[in-house]
Amino acid sequence: MNIDIYELPNCLPDFELPKEYENSDKYIRHLTAEGLEKRYKKEKQEGKTAWENIQKRAKYELDIIGKLNYSNIFLIVADYVNWAIEHNIPVGYGIGTSPSSIVSYALRINNICPIKYGLIFERFINVERLDIPYFGIEFSIEGQEKVINYVTDKYGKECVKKYIFYMRGVSQYYHVEHPSGIIIGKKSILEKVPLYKDTGNIDATTIKYTELGKYGLIRFDFFIDKTLDIIKHTEELIRRKKGEYSNFSVENICENDSNTFNIFKEGNTDNIYLFESDGIKIVLKQAKPDTMKDLIALNTLYRPELKAYIPQFVDTKNGVLDITYIIPELEEILKETYGVLIYQEQFMLIANKVAGYSLGKADNLRRKLIKSKIEDCDKEKICFIDNVVNRGFSKEKSEEVFELLLNCANIAFNKSHSVAYTLIAYQAAYLKANFLKEYEEACNEYKEHDTID
Repeated sequence: MNIDIYELPNCLPDFELPKEYENSDKYIRHLTAEGLEKRYKKEKQEGKTAWENIQKRAKYELDIIGKLNYSNIFLIVADYVNWAIEHNIPVGYGIGTSPSSIVSYALRINNICPIKYGLIFERFINVERLDIPYFGIEFSIEGQEKVINYVTDKYGKECVKKYIFYMRGVSQYYHVEHPSGIIIGKKSILEKVPLYKDTGNIDATTIKYTELGKYGLIRFDFFIDKTLDIIKHTEELIRRKKGEYSNFSVENICENDSNTFNIFKEGNTDNIYLFESDGIKIVLKQAKPDTMKDLIALNTLYRPELKAYIPQFVDTKNGVLDITYIIPELEEILKETYGVLIYQEQFMLIANKVAGYSLGKADNLRRKLIKSKIEDCDKEKICFIDNVVNRGFSKEKSEEVFELLLNCANIAFNKSHSVAYTLIAYQAAYLKANFLKEYEEACNEYKEHDTID
């Protein structure tokens, strides 16, 4: 079986549309327009330019989604996420690259405005590479199974299977159940793929992840995040105080709360997921984060491949070292991380602004520099430098910019992923900083559960 990438969405069950919409493309445009009106009330009222830019971004995304026949995928995910929200099941911000889409934001698939955080749609769906959209959504411990059951009931047991992936042992491959993966497909497709009975006697696919597309299959991840349960329980305890707290929700908290940032500056981050190790506590005390951008950057930097850049980040942030840029044009892109290139999105923006690459081609360059042999990198270098020189920069500076990209291609991290997890961590820290008693009670309730990420 060999499935063309344009046929992949047709291997999914057809999403049931309201009678007045003849196809999924028209329906997703309707839902997006409604969602934008709700998400961006303030922008629409305050300024014509901001609202026009929002609509322009949405149209650009929708045109690509429609061209690639991906509308059905978005509608399926939006349906089960919104079902969860409407049934009071905590939903995370969305991991991976889907927070890079304003359509996902409008449909409530993700709760992150990509414009606000400088996220790039081409990092999610690259029309020059034909990426299949990947959706990894976090749910509470108590809610994950309910959402999976909803999907199974909606599309039928014969069309919903667990995903089993291969891990290599010493001498052979063995099956490991993916903790969150679900395959949703048409019955006719799933009848042609190998199945495996798991310990619960539930059919599961046993295809290698890299070969899913060959069978016309797309994996959807339903992650568990214990922090969502802790936040929900803390909110419930706070509302019991009544009065001004009767309708309390972390969705309404501000992003510049001084009490919360003091938690991070002091390294008082026990029970704050991703910020509770002794090592990152030391970094927090050194860096003294003042903004959400600082927290997102520190969350990104505290990874094995990027830790070497922490001293530079800390020193430039604190004014010990001057921030320097190879060329002035890099300042706009790198100033939020004090001159340090740490995000894949920054890589793409540099190639776009300095070399004139489209954002899709810029992401392709990043991938090529990760995987290419030296001679292939040299070919990319010649092309890149020619482009930069033709745009008025010196050859010497052009080479320096390329070396910056080459050195960071393999270690730069997906910003949308960091944004999603940092926002959850900030919410938890806000509760700890402002409602310590309630937060600790909620943490104790769920401490026996391990977070699955």
